[in-house]
Amino acid sequence: MANFNLDVTLTKALEHFQNRDAFDMARKSGAEFKDNQFYFDFLNSSVQVGYPDGTAVFQDTRQEIGLIERILLLHYLVHAGGSSLTGKIISFKELPGGSIYIEPFTNRCIRPLTFLFGKDLEGFRQAAELCGGIKQSFGDISYCFKALPNIPVTFVLWAEDDEFPANANIIFDETASDYLPTEDYAFLCGMVVGMLKNAKGVNEKTD
Repeated sequence: MANFNLDVTLTKALEHFQNRDAFDMARKSGAEFKDNQFYFDFLNSSVQVGYPDGTAVFQDTRQEIGLIERILLLHYLVHAGGSSLTGKIISFKELPGGSIYIEPFTNRCIRPLTFLFGKDLEGFRQAAELCGGIKQSFGDISYCFKALPNIPVTFVLWAEDDEFPANANIIFDETASDYLPTEDYAFLCGMVVGMLKNAKGVNEKTD
């Protein structure tokens, strides 16, 4: 999903979307399909995607979804293979071609996450819980977010100590490649970081 040519990326995504059977996409993605609309949760919101036009809006406000987010939703519906989650965890590098995309993934996701919360684990806890995260047992603190119906992403933080600086990681179920192209996970996890950043701002305003 190259930033410099999103219109072309959208056109290709729509072509694939329109050539797929809607009921098959719904079954494999975990979305509900009725009246030519897919209904499912995306990050902390409920969205709907029209078929076959590929329009995408938030269910509650009817506000149009941004271009990158729309492409991501179309990619999810098209690529979803229907695999059941296994609970076996893998890193970004273990995704197909992960080593190729590790630099943009690190710049878009890991570094901002570390900058925001590496010295504020309590702030991460508050933001994660505000965003519906489920506490995990990795690192010094970790939370799992249901980014899309069959895509859990787990954010892990380690606090700074006398020997090591603060660090972060994002891990996935081993079925992740059955639901999105590897490159898209840099965008998706970046959106989760943005959601956490907004939640951190809300918490700071209420303190």
